[in-house]
Amino acid sequence: MKKIVGAFALLFSMSAGAVEWNNPIEGFCLGEYQVVGTIGLGQGELQINDDGDFYGYGSVGISPSVGLWQVELRYTNFDDGGVDIDQYGINFKVDFTLNCDVHCLYWMAGWNYSEIDVSEVIRGGLPVIVDDNGYDNYWNAGVGYRYRWTRDFDTSVEYMYNDVGKVSGFDLGHLRGLTVNFAYRF
Repeated sequence: MKKIVGAFALLFSMSAGAVEWNNPIEGFCLGEYQVVGTIGLGQGELQINDDGDFYGYGSVGISPSVGLWQVELRYTNFDDGGVDIDQYGINFKVDFTLNCDVHCLYWMAGWNYSEIDVSEVIRGGLPVIVDDNGYDNYWNAGVGYRYRWTRDFDTSVEYMYNDVGKVSGFDLGHLRGLTVNFAYRF
């Protein structure tokens, strides 16, 4: 009987601990997690047009207070005059080190859904009028360098590679972006 009671006590204590661990509201109230809002502005280049232009994004993410990782929902826009890409995705960022108090290098990976408006593409050095739109799902990866000015505010420089595919009959290739980001933790 003692073994049965001991097994039940162990089972219920583990499930009670798991319920407590999985409570995100309590984690926010205790300051274990923070919401991170980020705006990034920079330049991007789509492989098929080989022309750099505006690349910007806004994101909302969740990170532990120590800031070792971050999960974010991100909206990105790229427009080079010939192709306009509205990209919605989820990214996961992880610091390379465990002691990132002031500055650190991080990597990220994610998955995107994009609505793409293709006006014209460059083929053989000549513009080809397409005037069509489509969508694509693809992965992205990147690296960044973050500097924390205060406990709640940081800036970073970020390089992002997006593996855009075939849209409207044309393989658009990859979309690369380099941004300067401003993030605030709530």
